[in-house]
Amino acid sequence: MNFGKLNTAFFLVAAVFVFSSCEKEDNTVIDPSISAPIITGQFQSKDTVLTTSSAPVINLNASVIVNTNDGSPISNVKCFVTDPSGNSSSFAMLDNGVAPDTNSNDGKYSAAINLGNIQCLLVGKYLMEFVAENNSGLFSNLLTSSFVVVNTANQPPIITGTNLPDSVVRPHPGDSTLLTISINVADPDGICDLKDVTFVTTRPNGIVLPPIPMFYNGNGEFLFANFVSYSSDPSSYGYF
Repeated sequence: MNFGKLNTAFFLVAAVFVFSSCEKEDNTVIDPSISAPIITGQFQSKDTVLTTSSAPVINLNASVIVNTNDGSPISNVKCFVTDPSGNSSSFAMLDNGVAPDTNSNDGKYSAAINLGNIQCLLVGKYLMEFVAENNSGLFSNLLTSSFVVVNTANQPPIITGTNLPDSVVRPHPGDSTLLTISINVADPDGICDLKDVTFVTTRPNGIVLPPIPMFYNGNGEFLFANFVSYSSDPSSYGYF
């Protein structure tokens, strides 16, 4: 019997066994830092917010359930609110048991959404977006919701003055004349409450043209400017 060959075979088998055991153990190692958090269970105290231009305050409470998903601890949870004009505000959501949060460290993060000192009340649909981040810098899924702001004391706009020429002389062929029309418009609810400002023209032949938009110049005036050119059409002359 050759003991040298048996010893060599024994060591080879032992080495394969040890290598296989180590490889299997490495495959079971899980790095928790690669797991991103998950947001579910969104709640908000209001779907419609009633307010007025004289006291424009938008407020409601919102909460979400955040699961670490076996990842690292939660670093922060935020709610982003975007108004109808596209401006966004950010609110930190906490799980500390301080109102509007109810119980600390239960995975429910809450925030009071308060929008005050509003210079121009924007009514309509507001978008809410919720996202969580963990200590590894990984972000959760994005959860969205919305609410509607209604002005309960809406008032109509007022035209306070107009400025337009009483006559325009048609220029000679090849020339043009600049025609400018402006009006002053005020709105008790703020200039942003104006949906549009237009004027309608009736030609001398009785044809009514579609509404023509006027554009805000930033100083309370809405303007329309266009060049008047030569025309041989009889309906382009007379009382408009």
